[in-house]
Amino acid sequence: MKREQITPPFFTVSPKSYLVGNELIELAKMTDELAEKHESSIFFVAPAAELVNIVQNTEHVIVTAQTADANGLGRGMGRTPLESLKANGVEATFLNHMEHPLTIKELSTTIKRAKELGIITIACADTPEESAAIATLDPDIILCEPDCLVGTGTVSDESYIAETIAAVRAVNSEILIMEGAGITCGKDVRRLLRLGAQGTGISSTLALSENKNELLTDLLGALR
Repeated sequence: MKREQITPPFFTVSPKSYLVGNELIELAKMTDELAEKHESSIFFVAPAAELVNIVQNTEHVIVTAQTADANGLGRGMGRTPLESLKANGVEATFLNHMEHPLTIKELSTTIKRAKELGIITIACADTPEESAAIATLDPDIILCEPDCLVGTGTVSDESYIAETIAAVRAVNSEILIMEGAGITCGKDVRRLLRLGAQGTGISSTLALSENKNELLTDLLGALR
C-alpha cells in the first residue's frame, strides 16, 4: 500500500494490549463494519500475535502492527520482521511510539525497508523538533502527540498542534499528519481536523469503554 492510497481524514483504532483474543476480534469486526460505510481510511492496530487473525476476519480496515523491525530474514529472535508482516497481509505499522521507542538509525532503516515492501509507516513524534527530525526520514504519516498526554484524556493545545504541523510541513509537505493524545469523543476529532490535522485516533478510551459501538460510531461519524 502507498501513501497516495490513504484517504483523509483517516482514523486509527488502537486498543494497545487492553484487549486480546475474542474481545479484540469482536472490536476489529465492529470497526470493519463501520469502515465499510466510510470513504476515509480506517487503520486497526494490534499486537503481532493477533494480526493474522484480524487480517482473516476483516475486509475494510487497514490492518496495522504496533511496531516492526528491519533486520530482515534470518537471525533475530523476539522481533517482528517487516517481511513477516507483508507475507501475512499486514499493510501498515506504527513506529517509535513512546511505549516502544526506536533509535534514529532503527527508525530510518525500518522506514526505508517498509517503503520497499509497500508497508505504510506511522512514525510517532513528541515535540515539534522531533516531528521535524522524523519528517526528514519521510514516513508516510507522522503522529504528533506529547508523550506526557498519552492516555490522560487531555487533548493537545492549539499551539502544539500548529507548531507540529508547521514543523513537518517545513520539511516535507507530502507527509500526512496525525494529531493525537486524549481523544475521547467525536467532538475531539472534529476539533483536530478543523485545526489542520489529516487524521487522528483512539486507544485506551475505546478499549475500556462499556459501549464501544456507540463511541466508535461517534468518532468515525466526526470524520464526515
